[in-house]
Order: sequence, then C-alpha cells, then structure tokens
Amino acid sequence: MSTKVNKSMIGLFVLGALVLAVLAVAAFGSGMFLTKKHKFVLYFDNSVSGLSIGSPVVFRGVPVGTVTGIGVQADAGTLRFTIPVHIELESGKISFRSAPKNATLLSVTGENISQLLQRLIEIGLRAQLVTQSFVTGQLAVSLDFMPESPANLKGKEGEPEIPTVPSAFEQFSNTLRSLPLTELVDKLMAAVAGVERLVNSPQTGMIPASINTALDQATKMMNDLQARIDPLAKSMEDAVKNYATLAQNLDRRSDNLSNAADKTIENFNATLKEARAATVSIQRVVNQDSPTVTDLNKALTEIAAAAKSIRALADTLERHPEALLQGKGGPRR
Repeated sequence: MSTKVNKSMIGLFVLGALVLAVLAVAAFGSGMFLTKKHKFVLYFDNSVSGLSIGSPVVFRGVPVGTVTGIGVQADAGTLRFTIPVHIELESGKISFRSAPKNATLLSVTGENISQLLQRLIEIGLRAQLVTQSFVTGQLAVSLDFMPESPANLKGKEGEPEIPTVPSAFEQFSNTLRSLPLTELVDKLMAAVAGVERLVNSPQTGMIPASINTALDQATKMMNDLQARIDPLAKSMEDAVKNYATLAQNLDRRSDNLSNAADKTIENFNATLKEARAATVSIQRVVNQDSPTVTDLNKALTEIAAAAKSIRALADTLERHPEALLQGKGGPRR
C-alpha cells in the first residue's frame, strides 16, 4: 500500500526553509557572524534591577554591544556581595579618518586587547548604569570617559574588567542618606509649630488694627509734610531764580571791577615810576656836594647873621627907645 502525501506539511516545510534561508542571508549580509566580539566584565555593588540579558551597551549614546550575563558573587570572608555583569563589545563600531574602512582600534594601535583596555582605563574609561526608559524602568550600560572618578577593579587579575561608577540615582541616594533627615524634620516641625503659635496668638489678631492705625497716622503725616513742603519748594524755586539773577549781576560787576582794577594798577605803576624819578631827584638835591645845598647853607648863614643884627637892634631899642629919634650917637648939643 502507498502512503498518501500530505501536501500541507510539504508546503509548511518549504515555507520554513525559505524563511531560514532569508534569515541566514540577512545575518551573513550584515556581518553578524563575521564581526569579532570582545568580552568584558563589570562589577556593581548595588541593585541592577531593570538590567537584563540583551540590554544594550552604549558609548555616549551609540550602541556598541549587549549584556550577555548577570550574576551574583559573594566574598566568603566578609560576606560582601557584588553583581558581575558580562558584556560583549563589537569591533568595527568605531571608524577612523585616516585608516582603512574595516580598521579597528586594535589594528590601528597595534596593541592586544589587554594593553588597549589598560590604556583606556588610565585615561578614564568607566561603566555606569543609566535609565533606558523611565516608563518601563529598563536600564542600559553606558561607557564613557570619567577621569575624575577612581578606577576600582574588583575582579581577578588578568580578567578583562572595566571599572564602574555609581549611577546618578545612586549618587543622589547616597547624598540623601548622608543628610541628617531626622534632625531636619524635627527642626521643620518645630518651625511649623512656632508659626502656628504665632498665627493663633491674641497679639497676632491685634496686628491688623495696629497696622491700620499706623497707616492712618502715616497718611496724616504725609499730608502734613506735603502741606509744608509745597511752600518750601516754591520758596526754594524763588531763591534759585534770585540766585541766578544775583549771579548774572555779579558777573557783570566783576567784569567792571576787573577793568577798574586793571586801570588802577596801570595808574599805580605810572605813579611808582614818577616816585622813583622824584626820589632820584631828591637824592641829587640833598647831596652835600650839590650846588643847591651849598647855596642853601650860605643863605642860612646870612639869615642867621641878619637875625643876630635884628636881635641886637631890638635890644638897643629896648634899652634906648629914643634912638629911633636921636640916632645912634645920642642927642646933639
């Protein structure tokens, strides 16, 4: 007897073979099986909840690999637990300006993977957990250069390990834990209680009335000041105008005074010159050898002799008044 061939099964088999062929062509065409991958391990001290196998590994936002394994590792002596995360980085993700198209970091630098990794760690290569989606809470591994953070290696010697740094959320949590929250809350509650006592106190209820009274008094005082300031402002305005007029008059008078002073100085200079000439003349006159002084001395001598004669005549007339009638010889017989 011959078995009946199921045409449906043959069709499904052929369709499955075609799908596998298309997937194989796509995989080989994309280079998935030809791309060389490098394995590394990362050690995290805190929870990696949200990170799963297959999560992306990015370098400054660019996908460069995937997470291949997550585990838990303990230290038997200290019972300290760490989370090792294994990743694979694909080569050929970085292009170079002056190198062949398929060049890699290893081929360009001429180093092996251990030497290259050591040099990258020295210039600050670090791994950090970042949030991939705030909705789902999924995490990703981010690689970047952070030279200010220490390179803490926790794995075995010779193991290709990339140092890790706490995530931004972990750093924020550590900052919150370092704050004295209990003390801050106690102080806040004490401040709230003080405010409540102040608001509910009888003195606080009297504040609005006191404020209204103070405002009324302030308004009255401002009105009084306004009433006094207006006349003062007018007086000041008049004073300013008078000062301006006085300044103009002073300017004109100062000009006339300056001209008169200049003329007076000129007259004084002329008088001074004449005085100097007169002084020279007087010095010439009063000189003992000058003719004027000699004539004057003679005249004074003659005047003195005349005075003596007049005095003698006066004495004679006083003794003999009749001499005026009889003459000097007396009466003639």
